[in-house]
Amino acid sequence: MLRLIRPLTLMLTVLGLVAVVGVSAAAAQEAPAEATAPEFEGTLPTAGGMVLIASSTQTTPQALVQALVEGGCDVEVLATTRGGSFQLYAPNAPSFANAAFVASFEPGSLALVRCARPEILDEHLLQLVTKDEALPADFVPDALTLLPDDLVIPGGGAQYLTEETTDALTRLIEAASAAGHEIAVRSAYRSYQEQVFTHDHWVSTLGTEEADRRSARPGHSEHQLGTVVDVTIGSVGWQLEPALGDTPEGRWLKQNAWRFGFVESYPEGEEATTGYRYEPWHLRYIGETHADWMQQTGLTLTEYLTRIDAAAR
Repeated sequence: MLRLIRPLTLMLTVLGLVAVVGVSAAAAQEAPAEATAPEFEGTLPTAGGMVLIASSTQTTPQALVQALVEGGCDVEVLATTRGGSFQLYAPNAPSFANAAFVASFEPGSLALVRCARPEILDEHLLQLVTKDEALPADFVPDALTLLPDDLVIPGGGAQYLTEETTDALTRLIEAASAAGHEIAVRSAYRSYQEQVFTHDHWVSTLGTEEADRRSARPGHSEHQLGTVVDVTIGSVGWQLEPALGDTPEGRWLKQNAWRFGFVESYPEGEEATTGYRYEPWHLRYIGETHADWMQQTGLTLTEYLTRIDAAAR
């Protein structure tokens, strides 16, 4: 933490701010005046980060932390300067670790506050996998489970997804069936090595340029996540064809899949963004909340996950 804060010492000195927060050792031991409504000036980095704030009222560190929390900042640490060095106050540390910290902030006192980055809901479902962002060759998702035969196309063999994705997919296919649509899985989890074979097949069949429009290179396939399915229907011969999108089943998926947490990774007309041709059969599970939010933004999955990834850095 000190490595993050220390470069700001020179800036505070140049601005003439550091002297304001100094207090004597005796003052630190005195009982602080009661502050019923702590106030501060400064814009909090509620997405995580550090900012300089000024206390507008006399208050204790504990009360100031509470005011910051109420303002939307999950405080990791407060820092002030004293005698030319930094003092740190960590709300979650044992009380003795904070014993040397100033007992009271006077009006106008300055402090650096670091806010924790808020936890991203369903972060485990939001891995960015694109032509530029790859998974390790040895990545294998946790809790892979064998799909029941009735979810897989005739003769489709063993197919696996994560347990969470399997539960959501079961609900989706049952809802589709209730609406009169028979939808089944043709392909699900693929390991890195399986993707080597898949991509090599398309290269030998179509050439490298066209293969790269239809098939991800090893490590760059969302199928390796275990949260992606290729679904199809009998009227297209259980194949993976763009024509699926124009069928009643394809239209039902477009209108309803997000309600179960699934979204199209490669929608029509977005090849310049996604890098792949239109694939109405390729559905990725990102959880119901993010599927709902993505639906409202109008972004592609690539754009949505890129923005989340950037915000998390």
